[in-house]
Amino acid sequence: MKNALIAVRDVCTVPDGTTYEPVAAALLRGGFAQDKVFLLDERDGREFAQTLIEGKNFFDNVFIVVPQASVPAYTAQAAELLKISPAAAMEAADKNFFVLPFGGEGALAVSAEVLPRLAVKFSVRRDTSVLRFVGAPRERVEAVLAEAEKQGEGAFTVRFTEKYGDGRVELSCDGQTPKGIADDVLRACVAGLDAYLYALEDTPLHERVVELLKLRGKKLCVAESFTGGGVTKRIVDVPGASAVLQEGIVAYANEAKVRRLNVRQETLAKYGAVSDDTAYEMAAHLIASGACDLSLATTGIAGPSSDGTNKPVGLCYLAVGTAESVYVYKYLFSGSREEITERAINQALFLLYKNIR
Repeated sequence: MKNALIAVRDVCTVPDGTTYEPVAAALLRGGFAQDKVFLLDERDGREFAQTLIEGKNFFDNVFIVVPQASVPAYTAQAAELLKISPAAAMEAADKNFFVLPFGGEGALAVSAEVLPRLAVKFSVRRDTSVLRFVGAPRERVEAVLAEAEKQGEGAFTVRFTEKYGDGRVELSCDGQTPKGIADDVLRACVAGLDAYLYALEDTPLHERVVELLKLRGKKLCVAESFTGGGVTKRIVDVPGASAVLQEGIVAYANEAKVRRLNVRQETLAKYGAVSDDTAYEMAAHLIASGACDLSLATTGIAGPSSDGTNKPVGLCYLAVGTAESVYVYKYLFSGSREEITERAINQALFLLYKNIR
């Protein structure tokens, strides 16, 4: 069975991962990997016609992905070229053609409509497990994936993606794979990544944190310096975050740390803003205020240059506080200013998760 994906887009627009990519990923998770992807200019109708005919001649399934507003027009055009009645799902010469919108809407259509239709026709069923984790060293991840491939005995597709330290492993196998093999593969991955795991389903980290805070009945306060409100924004992005988030303070300057968070002048003078002592006092003040059950504080150097001391770019201290104690964690991240900041945000959320699970 051969599959083709035809993506029709404005080639003058910089790709941002929200066009055909979610559809391609949904198809891949369903067991329909694309043997070929055609990226076409939406202004060239002739190229679309030629590519569609090529798809009809050489592929069993052709997925046409276009902007939402263009779905009716491309459905009609495809039907005319194939000489069949227009529909979102069409069949010609025992070949299948689907016209899908960009982004999440297209991915949803794949899950709700396309995969069930193809599963019946081709008797295809895929079982998928997802693991989410933060901060696992690359060599450990590679070793875990190698072990999963070995345990899977060729029956599993193992995919790994990572962004700013937030990793995702997807394990996919045919529905006929023996349960014992599937369990061995999942067990190997969980054992190898255990210290870094935060979800055994496809739940993003910030959603997992809010979910756990609600479950535990905890209130959170956040104090941020170099992450500039990034941690708080992630929390606020989750619907219902108001049930768990009390406040988020961005105390960027030293004066703000003193005024808003009661960091002592002596601490800043002796140890500097980027220190375990400063992170400790930031988190401790939030707990002492009585407004929350948990506190999270960040301070560090994102670059591109240092803070005038001999401390390196990428150094940061992340603190998590409770009524019983405040724990401070030291990290040294590498990369650009954005990479360092985003890695610190993910790591801070993961530390919060570990302290409330």
